Amino acid sequence: MEGVRADALETMAASLAETQHDDAGLWRQGTMGLAATTLHTTVESREQVQPHVSNDGKVAAVFAGFLLNPDELITDLTAKGAPPANRSDVAIALAAYEAWGDGCAERMLGEFSLIVADGRQGRLFVARDHLGFVPLFYMQDGQRLIIASDFRTMAALSDRPLEPDHLYLAQAIANRWYTRDATPWRQVKRVLRANVMSFDGKRLESQRYWEPPTEISIRYKRDEDYVEHYREMLLDCLRRVSRSDRMVGVAVSGGLDSSSLFCLADRLEKNGQWQAPGFAGYSLAAGEDGNAYELPYARAAARQIGRSLTEVPLFDPDIDWYTRDAEWHRDLAIPSNGAMMLDLERQVVDDGARVLINGSGGDEWLQGNAQYYREFANSADLAGFWKALQRDSAAFGWSNAIKRASRQTVAELTPGPLRRAIRRRLRENRRRGEREAVWLVPELRAALAEAEEAYDAQMPENAVHWAKHNLVKAPFSDLTHTMMRRQRARIGLESRHPMLSRAFIEFSLQTPAYIKRQGATTKVVHRQAMAGVLPQEILDRTTKANFTNVKIDVQFADYVRAHGRERLAGICDPEGLERVLAVDFASPEGDYWAWEIWGLYAGAAFL
Repeated sequence: MEGVRADALETMAASLAETQHDDAGLWRQGTMGLAATTLHTTVESREQVQPHVSNDGKVAAVFAGFLLNPDELITDLTAKGAPPANRSDVAIALAAYEAWGDGCAERMLGEFSLIVADGRQGRLFVARDHLGFVPLFYMQDGQRLIIASDFRTMAALSDRPLEPDHLYLAQAIANRWYTRDATPWRQVKRVLRANVMSFDGKRLESQRYWEPPTEISIRYKRDEDYVEHYREMLLDCLRRVSRSDRMVGVAVSGGLDSSSLFCLADRLEKNGQWQAPGFAGYSLAAGEDGNAYELPYARAAARQIGRSLTEVPLFDPDIDWYTRDAEWHRDLAIPSNGAMMLDLERQVVDDGARVLINGSGGDEWLQGNAQYYREFANSADLAGFWKALQRDSAAFGWSNAIKRASRQTVAELTPGPLRRAIRRRLRENRRRGEREAVWLVPELRAALAEAEEAYDAQMPENAVHWAKHNLVKAPFSDLTHTMMRRQRARIGLESRHPMLSRAFIEFSLQTPAYIKRQGATTKVVHRQAMAGVLPQEILDRTTKANFTNVKIDVQFADYVRAHGRERLAGICDPEGLERVLAVDFASPEGDYWAWEIWGLYAGAAFL
């Protein structure tokens, strides 16, 4: 590895400094250099200096995000005779690396990315959390490796202009996501979530440190025990994300998940377990005539705990804002259902908070599915199978219930190789069906099909296990995490997700499916655990808001009609593109194509 030029570090620091931060720092030694800007969100973060350097000056680290288990890590490190220099997350992370090497990542819980420049071993070490909340990208040019948290910095440090990755753009345009390390830029790759990566100047190696558990290992004789376990686990997850030295914001949509967090925060505060000087609720104030109107539910949650609620209208700019924002980030434009949060997030910051807690994750990990018949068949639980059949018959009728049970049971008993062959045939049929991506050129349709097969080949044969791995590894969530992180980082706000923590996910994966879905009722264990916490009108709720933005979808479509043929040449087939653009995006049919028209606009604007 060549030595790091001082001007390269200064370029990196200048790029990072364009987002809100409290401190900045540089470190350079031999072939490696680090730059960091940091936001103070906790008392402990004010103790830190980043880059954080070891006592002998030979190892340095930069850390973004937060840890959920700092106290446990400090205890373990102290018992090992290697306590951290202070209680800041970066000091704990560096001490963990020095104590456990590559194994440090598996021990650290939270939402984070970590880079360590190890002068003793002559290598760079990188780690990301289990779901990749904090983005990290890299670009390798021979013996030179550039790692950064955003594309602006990558572009500033690159010796050559970055080139668009047409396959990645095709995924956005078709709304089919299969490549896990790809980005909009061909030269830039994504450090994979739940992975550690190392580079010694010659070899770039990556290894996964956490896999989602697939076996049901948490079993109770009484359903009440699942409910109690879940309630205690959720309270602990929420308590851990509340750590801040300022008031914490809680996003309250009025749904089952965010309303629960709001009400439980009140319980934690009253019990002296809330780790911040207070909290406040914030809700999006959509118009009463739209299908995004949820304020009556959010207000009911506030009344339940006797608190006020700050109601903020949805941020709804015209298309020019999306285009300018994407150009600034050197990235695809954010979807409208992410941008709509911006004024609420600004209000949280204006009120003095640096942390916003939200209920993302409940839909993925509590919704459940009808795979419980497979679990009952696999464990030969005839009593459980019969109870599920009775519940489904009451909800859907006996004929439908028997079809569900038979289909799942046969699928479970089918040999693995045959299951994989059936899934492959189903994928092929879908690609030739109604939603075939005819608006892509044939070469990219074939490349997407190849990427889909490659993605499936890395997944378990068992369909239940496949679904669990897919929830953890699906590449689309990289897009959403990256875009929401970049939006909030620019205004100086950190988002936290208790219902996406490893403890929450592992509980969901290791417990039977039937505790989450029974008949037509979803989130069963959550509803039961929140009895007495939430008002009944929220507990009984079965609807969800729809945040489709017809106005901006029409503007996206007009943009593609004006620029798509020229800018998407080589990616889109002209005749197929016209078929999509023939849709009336002001009609209900337009809602069906909302993600595709966003992808077409985002791709055209990016190019």
